[in-house]
Amino acid sequence: MSYDGSTDYSGHGQVPLRPPLPFIWPGCFHRSRYAENPPFKPWLSQGDLISGLIVGACWETIRWVETLIKTPGKRRICLVVVLYPAGPTREEHLRALDLLQRANAPDGVTLEVRLFPMVNPSDGESERLTIPPTVIQAHNTQTSQTVLSIGSVGDLGYAPAPPGSVNFLFQPEDALRNEWRLWFECTFRTAAKLTEVSLAIPRLVPAKGSPEGASLWDEYLRACSVINLGEGELAQIDPETGETTTTDSEGALLCPWDSGLTELDPLAQVLQQVYANGWLVTVAETTRTKPLAIPVKATLLGQKSERNVGAVTQKQSFSLQVLDDQVNKDIEKRRKVHELLELLTLPLGNGIRWLPSSARPLLDRELEIMDEDGRKILRNAFGDAGVGEYIARRADAIRKDLNGMYKELGKGDAVPDDMMRAIFGEIESRLEQALSSRITPKVIYNRVSPPDLTVGVADENWDQPFGMLSSSVRKLRMSLTDYYFPRQFSGRSFSMEDFQAATDVFSDKILVDRDEVRAKAELEVLSIILGQSGATRGKCAGLWSIIKGTHESIPIR
Repeated sequence: MSYDGSTDYSGHGQVPLRPPLPFIWPGCFHRSRYAENPPFKPWLSQGDLISGLIVGACWETIRWVETLIKTPGKRRICLVVVLYPAGPTREEHLRALDLLQRANAPDGVTLEVRLFPMVNPSDGESERLTIPPTVIQAHNTQTSQTVLSIGSVGDLGYAPAPPGSVNFLFQPEDALRNEWRLWFECTFRTAAKLTEVSLAIPRLVPAKGSPEGASLWDEYLRACSVINLGEGELAQIDPETGETTTTDSEGALLCPWDSGLTELDPLAQVLQQVYANGWLVTVAETTRTKPLAIPVKATLLGQKSERNVGAVTQKQSFSLQVLDDQVNKDIEKRRKVHELLELLTLPLGNGIRWLPSSARPLLDRELEIMDEDGRKILRNAFGDAGVGEYIARRADAIRKDLNGMYKELGKGDAVPDDMMRAIFGEIESRLEQALSSRITPKVIYNRVSPPDLTVGVADENWDQPFGMLSSSVRKLRMSLTDYYFPRQFSGRSFSMEDFQAATDVFSDKILVDRDEVRAKAELEVLSIILGQSGATRGKCAGLWSIIKGTHESIPIR
């Protein structure tokens, strides 16, 4: 998912209606900010393995569960409903959930609901009711992405949210997800199943206190509400950024609670969201076959593999090309994925590549197609008779070349029989292995977190973001201006348009305008920024202004 380009990181653009992860809601924003209330529902609907602890379940919870069941695709839903005396969850709600659980769900969809009644301890002077938060985790088994929602909402967020209500939506690390797995399994297995006994929850109402007690509490609420105003403190909340500024009675700004030490740089907030929607990708070298230009040990040709004269070392190596030139080139082309990775990824450092989640399907599909093509080429080269027959057909030519090298080295007219047999054994082993293993390597995906980009950090922390931003700026503009750029997609399983859509992680304005003249001008500005000295953070700001189409040195047409 790309960053929502309708929002300027400086806080002066439109506020996105569907905020990117992570976010807190409702926070200090007005609820009309969100496209949907509660705003976590679109994220959770992407999961096919859903578990949760739900507090205050009423009709909205039931509608949500029913929608999940009807959403196309396989899905497993396990829920624990928290109950407490005089709570909003009634018998009719539980029976509706039981009906959904027992109904004929679509193939591949299962629902299990259990109940967790709370105990209300009291010490005689006060009632100690502790209600757990609502927690819902949605995991997508296809993409391995997980979203976790935790907070004080009732009935999935449709219940009134009093001041101080806080709810978090984020992607947990694998370790935290595993801890949730363990905790939920224990909670779910010890919760009560839905039976006629457990469905019959008592219909209680809150206990009423004395009129005198109610009056005392109302007076206390009024007193608390005017304390800060009485001291002259005035808090103002920016409706777009959520930043709160507070002044004292003389109008002076008060220091934030954290003194600004944990504040993220505005551009860093964008980068946090981008990093969260991508992967560190590395080549799994062990998953592809070895090169088919077969190495020949120097000792088999009567040579030393290494010799030293003082501080000077000479190393000797030999390789034997068994396959035809064109076949060998075609196989090597499919063994190497460097160009493909450079095309679809952004650099984080030397040899470290970051892949957008939106580009992962393109990469996975292309790797599989390359591997199948490579296997087909190899099978066709060997023919129906297989490796043994292929080597037999090439044996005379191979012996001739080996003997020629042996003679060139001054060791004799022919390679000794035992050494020749060893070489042919290696040839057969290498080719048989190639037939039974992958030609194109697989890749490994790992989550990666951005560097510390809080306000005031060392400037070198911006090196990674600078690499990402500059590469993104260059690639997308080259795709519009470079005559040779589209040639990279010749023979690929995806088009240049697919590439642009999948790698546009910053919602670059150039792909909206598609102004070739502007793109060329911005490439010139990019060259200037890359050649500048000075703070990397400042150069990142320059790159961001190019992406948003606001760079002052480029006329906006």
